[in-house]
Amino acid sequence: MKKFFIVVCICIFVPGNVQSVLSKEKAVNKQKVKKVIYNASQEMQSYYNYQYNTFGKGKKNHFTPSNKLLSYFTYRYGKDGKRIEKNEYDPTDKLLSQTTYEYDDGGKRIRKRIYGPDKKLQWCLTYEYNSLGKKIKRSRYTPSNELDSHLLYKYNAKGQLLKKTSFNEKGEPSSLILYGYDKYGRKIKKTIRIDDATKECVIYVY
Repeated sequence: MKKFFIVVCICIFVPGNVQSVLSKEKAVNKQKVKKVIYNASQEMQSYYNYQYNTFGKGKKNHFTPSNKLLSYFTYRYGKDGKRIEKNEYDPTDKLLSQTTYEYDDGGKRIRKRIYGPDKKLQWCLTYEYNSLGKKIKRSRYTPSNELDSHLLYKYNAKGQLLKKTSFNEKGEPSSLILYGYDKYGRKIKKTIRIDDATKECVIYVY
């Protein structure tokens, strides 16, 4: 998709024949409109598209490469604009899963609970942050509160998420997720690697 940018020049005249010229580039769209999933052979497996509301994502739809709807997600937000619930449905509107979110007093997400269609807890995820407020660790627990796995986050000098390393319950590395960005700082690619081989590639469209 071709994108065009408009440069607007504003000339401001002030006393003393001092002229200041301001150049402003039209704001870059930072909302994803599509996410495409490819396998290691670069074959499309499925894709998502997004609809937004005042707070953020309003709906996400999951399709096959032939545009058949697989499932869709709806989102609910609190008065502060934080996401508090995500529900996944099949094409017949049957509930497939429900996710709830909890935050600390500073607004950072600290817990996520994932429930099955029967509303029984499947997973509980907790998050840890560094002194800069960056997420550095995610731990996943079973309904009986046993550690199943955890993720460690690493950032580049710009503060962009560079990679996530996943570890199993024994603390052994199990997968690696790498991220790529465009010149506007938007996430445009995610690569999932297992045993040093690429298993999946995700492309983001804006």
